[in-house]
Amino acid sequence: MSARAHRSTQRRYRVAPRSRSRRASRIDWERAGRIALVLVLFLILVLYVNPVSSFFDAWQEGKAEKENLAELEATNAELKQRVAALDAPGGAEREARKMGMIAEGERAYVVRDLRDK
Repeated sequence: MSARAHRSTQRRYRVAPRSRSRRASRIDWERAGRIALVLVLFLILVLYVNPVSSFFDAWQEGKAEKENLAELEATNAELKQRVAALDAPGGAEREARKMGMIAEGERAYVVRDLRDK
């Protein structure tokens, strides 16, 4: 087949020219699209502000609660030591005497003016 015959069997397509009756749009769609994109991105950013601030607040609160837990554990350890001391033989009586209590049948004496004169 010759080149001329090959060309005649191929169809050639052309882009149809725009009709002249259609008026040019006054809206710059590229610019409008960019503005819409910026607005949407700004909206997404605004919507992320509240969750991020809530996350930060929860993080700080968790940190404070860990410190509070450490203090409570230290207090708990001290109280367990005190319970162990009171459970020891004579421990309750020793603590009662520190508070000024006396056993049944004992006489209480108060000594005054023991300061060096």
